[in-house]
This record gives sequence, structure tokens and C-alpha cells, in this order.
Amino acid sequence: MWIDVALDHVLQPGMRVDRLISARARTIAPAAALLLLAVGGEDSVPWPDGDPPADAEIAAQIDDAIGLFELERAEEYLEALEKGEDAEHFFVLQEDIDEGFWSLDQLFIRGDALFGHEFRADDGFGDEDVPVAMQRVHQGRRGGRDAFSCAACHSLGGADGAGSGPQNAHLRGDGSKLSSTVVRNPPAAIGLGFVQALAREMTLELQLLRDDAVAQAQQSDQSVVVALQTKEVDFGTLTVAPDGSLDTSEVRGIDADLVVKPFGWKGNVATLRRSIEDAALVHFGIQSHVLALGHQQQPDPERLGTGPDWFDPDGDGHARELEEGTLTATAVYLAMLEAPQIIPPHDPGLRDRWAHGSALFDVVGCAQCHVRQLPLLSPIWRERSDTTNAEPVVINLLTDGEHPKAGARVQLFSDLRRHDMGPELSDDHEQPADAIAPATFLTRPLWGLAESPPYLHDGRATTIVEAIIAHGGEAEASRDAFVTLPPEDQADLHVFLLSLSRAPRLRVPL
Repeated sequence: MWIDVALDHVLQPGMRVDRLISARARTIAPAAALLLLAVGGEDSVPWPDGDPPADAEIAAQIDDAIGLFELERAEEYLEALEKGEDAEHFFVLQEDIDEGFWSLDQLFIRGDALFGHEFRADDGFGDEDVPVAMQRVHQGRRGGRDAFSCAACHSLGGADGAGSGPQNAHLRGDGSKLSSTVVRNPPAAIGLGFVQALAREMTLELQLLRDDAVAQAQQSDQSVVVALQTKEVDFGTLTVAPDGSLDTSEVRGIDADLVVKPFGWKGNVATLRRSIEDAALVHFGIQSHVLALGHQQQPDPERLGTGPDWFDPDGDGHARELEEGTLTATAVYLAMLEAPQIIPPHDPGLRDRWAHGSALFDVVGCAQCHVRQLPLLSPIWRERSDTTNAEPVVINLLTDGEHPKAGARVQLFSDLRRHDMGPELSDDHEQPADAIAPATFLTRPLWGLAESPPYLHDGRATTIVEAIIAHGGEAEASRDAFVTLPPEDQADLHVFLLSLSRAPRLRVPL
């Protein structure tokens, strides 16, 4: 058994404990340090905020972590004595959130508890129509019951991290043959609050451009062509007729609704709460109450099931499997997690090669799609309920939750738009006519890259270089430019990409 203690140094540093120990250790006990940055050289690792923490300070944090571990173990014993005790740790009613009964830190703790919870039959795990307890091959839109918790597939490189190759999800299959599925590797879950906020700002600007063009076309009684650009990212052009009708044939990398959807390998999900909702459904058979309410108004048996009651679409005898309040808490939790960091090598010689590799990143054209940074105009995110008109939960992405954070210019290394990646990376199966083309994928954010192998949507690349070489389609020219570099230059670019990491953790055995 291990505990993880974070030694962060940006803004409000904090100690954190690995999910195996306790979700509640996330926001306590300050410390200030960067650890394990040296990769060579004779000098000691510099401490950005002055002297490193004293041994007594670290020891106190470890004592706190062990105490929290013991508390969580005691709660496991209580679950053995009284069923349902464990589920109470993530249970939140939206009405209580609306009334202001929960602080941000409390919602964070509840969301973290949901992320680490091992779902079981008593929670509504699985459903009547898909009786197999666990299956690697998903069954259409219903899913696969291929894991028991979010943390089970998001742990590589640290808590809330990515997934390894064996943790790949095999989606939209026939329930039997792997060859019938599309394969997806679990991405890391950190920094997503910034991603969500950037996408929302881009969406609002694109839709404002559209609305202004509609008004101009109607006023002038002439067609108007508008360039769809936001944060210097090009999404093509939109033509508006005098009657207000839209020609979206030249819109690029986004749906006709002009909503930037930054989640999912295909870029098909706009918000964290929808991502959580869908993941719970397809991986655990856990249905949110929001989905059930929608099913009541417009039944969707293909996705939710054919149960006799609208409030229990999967017919497993469990209603309200995922409360809207828990959905909100988990979205708040993910939005408040730490952000990946750029951590250059400490050795002077490697630092020079790192700088050269950074320049080559632009020279070969990687930055055309993997845009280094996107400006965030406002750090305020408002997490709104789906079913009530109450005031939203307000998060300041720069100060609330875990640290370190991103800055106002988010070093995401993505343009948050879709690109054709060529036939070699294409999904094996054609999608419905209204779906995203098999070879089209969202530009994957590269921040945190070093801690999230394997690479690409299906985890086929075991190294960063393999992933680069596998690029095609719109990225073919950049791929070819990399391949023609001298080996030393390729190595320098690789060194730079390895600096796209996350804050280190001190692991302590129990």
C-alpha cells in the first residue's frame, strides 16, 4: 500500500493522498516544493519558492495522510456492517446544492468519492437487458460494463491519470467480437476545467459571429460570408442568406451548431457533466436521473433500455442510480483538479537540447494544430443544473481546488477542433450518416503527454515518436518534416515533448 503526497509550488500548494487511501486528503496541509526534476548535472534541484519544506512539515503531512487512510478503512468496515454506507460518501441532492448547503471543497470531496467508488449491484451496476456482469466488448450504445470505477482506468501517471493498453474500451460493438468495436484509450482527467472553459468561450464567439452575420444579411438583403475564427483558430467560413438560412458546407472541424466539443477522442461532448453521465452509463450501467427524466419525455430504449418504468429504464430495480447532485459534484471535482505542467530538464546540456526541440516543434508544423497556448478570458466557470433554475456553482479555475494550475494563457497544445488524420488512423467501422467521419479526430491536447502512454486514440503507439510517425491526413506534412529531420533533431524534439508532464508526487509506502 502506498500514499501519494504532492509537493506542489504554484499558487496554493497542497498535499494530496492517492485515491487508494482517501479522497478527503486533497485540500489540506500546505507544502512548497518541486521534486524529482533533476535528470543529470552536479547542482541540486532548485526550489522555486525558497527553501524546501522541513522534515517535520513533511512528516506531519504523512501523519495526516495515514490518519485519513485509517478513517477510510474504518468506513469500509461500516459498509460491511451496514450496506449502503459507502455510497453515502458521494450521494448529493441537487436541491441541497441549490440551497447552498454544500461548499466547493465539500462538492470536490463528494465528486472524488464518486470517481473512486467501486460500483456494485446495490448501486444499480449493470442492467436487466445486458445480464453479463463484465464484458470487454460493448453492446451498441448501451455499453459494456467493463470496469467498476472511474479510477480503475484513470490512474496511469498518477491519480486521475490516463489508462494503459489493457484498459482500452471497446465501444459500440455487437457484444461478442472485438472486431466489431471501435477502440478507445482512456485519456488523463486532469486540467479539464480549463479545457471546458476554453471551449465554452470559443463557442460563444463563433455563435456571436454567426448571429451578427444573420442580422447583417437580413438588414442588407444580401448574402454574408463570415470567417469563423476564435482564439486565432480557423473553423472555416459560414454563408448566411438574406432569409437567415445557413450554408455550413465550408465549416471545418466543428459541427454545424458551432459548439466546440472538447471531450471524447472525436470531440463530440461539450461539457464535463455530459462526459461523466455517458461514461457512467456505458462503463457501469449506471444511469443518471437526468437521463431518466429525458427518457420520460422522449424514450431512448436503444441507449437506456426497455424497462417498464421511466425512472428505471434499464429495468434492474434501481431508480435514481446517479443523482443530479452527484453529477454536479463530480463535474465540479474534475474542473478543480490540477493542471499539467511543463517541466524542463535540470541538466544544462539537456536544457539546451530541450530548447532546440521546442523550436523544432514549430519548425516542423506541429504547432499548427497542437497550438501551444490559448487565452482564457475569464477563469470563472459556472456549473449549472440541468433541471432547476437555481444559481450555478461558481468556480475560479485559477484559485479553487488542486494545484498547480494553468495560467491565463493555457498551455494546452491543442486547437480544440477536429482534423482528418488519414486512412491509417481511421476507425475500422463506418459510423451513422450524421456521425463524425471515421478518420476525423479532435486534436489531442499534449499537456501531460509524458505521463499518459500509450498514445493515439486506440493506444497503438507505445512511444511519442511512434505516435508522430503514425500521423497522416492533414498532419502528413508535419509527419514527413519530422521523419526527414536528422536523428539528433528528432531526439531534441522528443526531449521537449517529454517535458509536457505533471507535478511530481512523493510516494510513501505504508
